[in-house]
Amino acid sequence: EFEMGTANYEACAGAIALKEYFNYLGIEAWRRFGDHKVVQKDSQKQKRRIMSKQASGDQVVERSCPLSNSAQLSLARTCIIQVETHLINSILGYLRKISRIRIIEDVGDMKVTLDEDCIPSTSNEQRIPIVAFVHEVIPSSQIVEHCRNHGVVCRACKFLSTNKFWDEMDLTQYDGVVRFSFAHYNNISDVQRTIHVLEMLQEW
Repeated sequence: EFEMGTANYEACAGAIALKEYFNYLGIEAWRRFGDHKVVQKDSQKQKRRIMSKQASGDQVVERSCPLSNSAQLSLARTCIIQVETHLINSILGYLRKISRIRIIEDVGDMKVTLDEDCIPSTSNEQRIPIVAFVHEVIPSSQIVEHCRNHGVVCRACKFLSTNKFWDEMDLTQYDGVVRFSFAHYNNISDVQRTIHVLEMLQEW
């Protein structure tokens, strides 16, 4: 017999916390940078209170954030996209200059074209901040081990892709692809450090 199981309480708790986190990002973005267009269009019914301490003393000042829940999420999403797009464009711009590197991005719906400024553009609104590549000389597993030894986290494997995909992509001679995954909590210094560590490899 099979048991249907119960609700995944960890996932439920995580979903609630995720919403709170995105709300926080939206409020912080409004507090720091403002978004007058969103504020003017948004309803005044739903308000959030954000607290900030002044530099002098312990006096607390309340600022009312006139953004609805959906507006907060939208503003958070916009900020995340801007940060992640900058990160992925930076690492891709570097890797494309390395003649021995092949970035896995050139088949079917994954195909990426370059505009006049050599900035990748896709049919999607945004490219996710993940890059996978192979090196024609250095095994992917060796690149990952080197990076981890220098404090840079990445992985190398097939990542659940099928043998058919590897045949079509002509990747069967490789032991896996190197994958770097960035997110909005990373910054450009993380990309620069990654590049520095990669350049320490012989035959890079």
